[in-house]
Formats: sequence, C-alpha cells, structure tokens
Amino acid sequence: MNFSERVKFVKKEKGITNDALSTASGIPLGTLGKLLSGFTEEPKLSTAIALADALGCSLEYLALGKEDKVELNEVEESRLEKYRALDAHGARVCDFILDEEYLRCASLSRNVRAEIAEPIFRPKATEKKARMIKIPFFSDRVSAGLGVHLESNESSEISVALNDKTKRADFALRVSGNSMEPKYHDGDILLVENTPSVEVGQLGIFICDGEGYFKQFGGDCLISLNEGYAPIPLSSFENFSCRGSVIGTLRQKI
Repeated sequence: MNFSERVKFVKKEKGITNDALSTASGIPLGTLGKLLSGFTEEPKLSTAIALADALGCSLEYLALGKEDKVELNEVEESRLEKYRALDAHGARVCDFILDEEYLRCASLSRNVRAEIAEPIFRPKATEKKARMIKIPFFSDRVSAGLGVHLESNESSEISVALNDKTKRADFALRVSGNSMEPKYHDGDILLVENTPSVEVGQLGIFICDGEGYFKQFGGDCLISLNEGYAPIPLSSFENFSCRGSVIGTLRQKI
C-alpha cells in the first residue's frame, strides 16, 4: 500500500468519516479528497503529521507501512495476567462485559466502528438499517464522448449505501456523453477505484493531454461501447495516464 491507501485503511478500520478527519487534522475537505483519491501523490510533511495525529497512528506507518509496536503498561499487564488465569466460564463472562462496554462507548463516538460478533448472552438483535458511507465526488465530468477538459480537482462528498462496490470506491465522477451506451448514460455517476493501470478490456478513467475519458482500455487505444464511435489511438496523445478502474455506477442524480 502507498501513503493514501494506508490513510484510507486506518480511516475505514476506525470508522472515521472524511468530515471528522478533516476537522481533527485541520486539512480542508477538498485537499483531503484529492489525497484519498490519489490526485495528490506526495503530501507535505506537515499534512502527513496532521493525518497521523488525527488517525492515532504513527507517521512511520503512514509513510513506510511499518506497524506500530504495542507496549502494555503495568495495569494492562496485570489485567492480562489475571485474564489468562481464568477458566472457560470466567473468560466468557469477561468477554461479554468487554463487548458490551465497547459497544456502549462506540455508540458515543462516530470515530469508532463496532463490529463484534453477537455475544452468546445477548438476545437476537433487530435488523439494522443499511450503513451509509461518504466518498469524494469530483465536480468535473469525465467524457464518454470526445473528451472533457478537467478544469479543476475540486470535490465534495456524497453519501452512499455501504456495499462491496462502494467500500472499494475511492471517488466518484459524473459521465458526460453517450459513447458508452447502452450500458452507461449521460449523467451516470461512476464509482472509481484508484489504480495506476487497468487490464486490456477493463473500463477505466484516463487522462489524455489534460482531458478526462471514460473508456474501455484496448492496449493501444481507448474503446467506446457505442459502435457509433471509433477507437481512439493512444498515439494521438502526447501524455496519457490512468486514474482508476470503474467498478460500478450510482444511477441517482445529485
């Protein structure tokens, strides 16, 4: 994982929203969105330090991926020693109380996500509502036609239901044009996973001479799903890069 991927990993593990992280670190939401989506590859040292402090992890981990070494104090060591001396019944009782208190504290803070298995003593919980998460949404449309100039990297946030695709998505973009019809339409919102490249045949977001394209990667060309559009040779561009793999869409308009 690189720096932005480790930030997203810690953020998701602790259930920290972009809004909360922006407030805690003092980093503007737009700047944070660029970093999380990969538009900003190498943040300033002051930004990295602020993120590490806000996430409660070490700068060394965010920068190099080295795991933080956990050291127990005397009280924690004493509690661990007592726990290890318990029989099976005592361990279950302690686990139940610990889980209950963790859930209680987690409900008081939006910066903690509680995902604990159902304790054997607790009655069956009622069905929960779908969990919502926020992902960066970039205002610039990406072309499903002849290319759209990316005038800015300003982003806002949209709330989406948590599922396998939205969990993977690093940012979202809106489609402009009809060259990816009939599957993708003008105005559709694309879910994009930040990747430096895609395989031949995969759909991706590409930046070609400063213009954004949503196309199928053909190896040496960009391909439209609409047969009315001819493939675009990559040799016609001086600069070409991949910004991510398209993993799904949000049909609703925002």
